[in-house]
Amino acid sequence: MFSLSATELAMHENLMTCVIFGTENVVCVSNGKTEVKAEIICIKPNVFHRVFIPDGGAEVLYLDAVKLNHNFDNFEALSRDWSTIPEDFKNGDHDAIAAFRVFLDTEKVAPTRHIFDVIEKLYSTPLNRMSQDELAINLGLERTQALKYFKSVTGQTFRRFKKWAASITVTSFVFDGQVIGQAGMDAGFSDAAHTSRTVKELFGLTPTDGVKSLRGIETLVR
Repeated sequence: MFSLSATELAMHENLMTCVIFGTENVVCVSNGKTEVKAEIICIKPNVFHRVFIPDGGAEVLYLDAVKLNHNFDNFEALSRDWSTIPEDFKNGDHDAIAAFRVFLDTEKVAPTRHIFDVIEKLYSTPLNRMSQDELAINLGLERTQALKYFKSVTGQTFRRFKKWAASITVTSFVFDGQVIGQAGMDAGFSDAAHTSRTVKELFGLTPTDGVKSLRGIETLVR
């Protein structure tokens, strides 16, 4: 979960289900054709959109492996009943977050622990650049089966998820004070330009601009 002050996020696409919670005022999500203004907005993965975060800022929550119903709009307002979720996240309330995931998720079969171990490795050590064969070994499956299973759980190909995880990691590195070039290389990018371009594609802000607006990063791992 990223805590952001007032800012504008340029056109971009999230690779994970994303929920934005306006801290004091409504946020606005649009794609040039459709616009939604609400205190809480859920955004589908792989949907290009821009976001206006007003005074007071917002909490931006990314939910790995949550599959929204196919009838769900590209971005849709959620009930204020879920307004405590950011605080629950910060307090490490796993039960509250699990209930929120169940509310959003259409996948009723729980993934194996092995897949979440893989996801955690991709976030924590992106420089290792886990190969497809290593993925198969970690999941105990044949390579093609492992790739299909990974996508069925996360909603993204193994390659795109590694790009996502590395972008999350580099944002954390820069927020902690690393220069972009070094942070990018530590996360597996080739150079500063590659880092900035990729992060902007996924978040709507370059790492430099993002750090100016980023108030904090929270991670919830059971």
